[in-house]
Amino acid sequence: MNLVVVIPYFYPANIYGGPIFAAYNLCKKIAEIGVNVDVITTNINGKKKLDVIPNVFISQSGLKVKYYNQYLFPYFSHKMIFGLANDIKNADVVHIQSIYSLSTVLALFHSFLQNKAVLISPRGSLSPWSFKYRGLMKRLWIKILIKPFMKCIHWHATSQKEIREIQKFFPNADIELVSDGVSIEESTIKSLCNTKWQNSFYIACLGRLHKVKGYDIMLKAMPKILKNYSKIKLFIAGMDEGELDNLIELSNALKIQDNVEFVGQLDGDNKNCFLKYAQCLVMPSHTENFGLVAPEALFQNTPVIASINTPWKVLNTENAGFHVINTPEAISDSVIRLIKEVDLYSKNTNQVVKQFYWSKIAIKYKSVLFKLYKS
Repeated sequence: MNLVVVIPYFYPANIYGGPIFAAYNLCKKIAEIGVNVDVITTNINGKKKLDVIPNVFISQSGLKVKYYNQYLFPYFSHKMIFGLANDIKNADVVHIQSIYSLSTVLALFHSFLQNKAVLISPRGSLSPWSFKYRGLMKRLWIKILIKPFMKCIHWHATSQKEIREIQKFFPNADIELVSDGVSIEESTIKSLCNTKWQNSFYIACLGRLHKVKGYDIMLKAMPKILKNYSKIKLFIAGMDEGELDNLIELSNALKIQDNVEFVGQLDGDNKNCFLKYAQCLVMPSHTENFGLVAPEALFQNTPVIASINTPWKVLNTENAGFHVINTPEAISDSVIRLIKEVDLYSKNTNQVVKQFYWSKIAIKYKSVLFKLYKS
């Protein structure tokens, strides 16, 4: 089985957050169980480029990866126009992990000409929230550049929520459900944890500082939480994507600045330790197709409170946290209730996270690939 993954950016372009780790870990695990994986991407990494040899295949963690040199437009390389046709010629399945990328259009076009089985991962880009920004342009993109290829497209959803989002645009879509997961190797703590985390009593938020993450809602929940736990801190970890100043201003206006700290981007053991010693992780996102930080926290036996705009209803059913409406009142009430019985919720986290080990997910993904290849 030969799989070609076409994605606009790829590991180690960690600036793009959860989707990068999800794509990377899925590719690694599927390669470990006998699938030949080629990754076609660009060397873009935010405003910089990755320090890799461009335009040739290089070996990486059991994969072959070609980082085309990004040029003129984000996530695009002019050499990809002609090179992609050759890159996919031996593919049994082409898995495209993007919607609004020129690499997606090229991959669809060449796959259609070569009669390849195609799987597309929207990665949350069909959520209602995403259409609040450049919505008309996105709808035109879908109508003109995606829908003409519908007969050869199979869809990959990471949750039931994302299935519904795909069906809204493509009612007759052939959709395969394969969730994202958590890496045991990357989540296992291998060194001593920072005493800052061990010695603090805190709520954790983890993810890029962007409007979609809803951290303003978490800040507005803090005054009520502080009435019950006056010494608790809120630590928000993540790279700033234009929201830091707004969040600082809001915390000052709410007069909670002494209990709020923005700790920047955390990686590796520092991230894992940050999650391990928190009373809970709160994910007040306006939308998430999966929300990788949730199983990462659960792996550390940390309960999770997630908004109903995320697909984490299992938190309620397994009593490992709360899946609540995305309001300050609902979140503050949930935090207060959870901390009172944190040990009860913590002991149920393993029951949830074991469903999301990459080793299990890769087996399901492999069966989907063979199904598409034989169809």
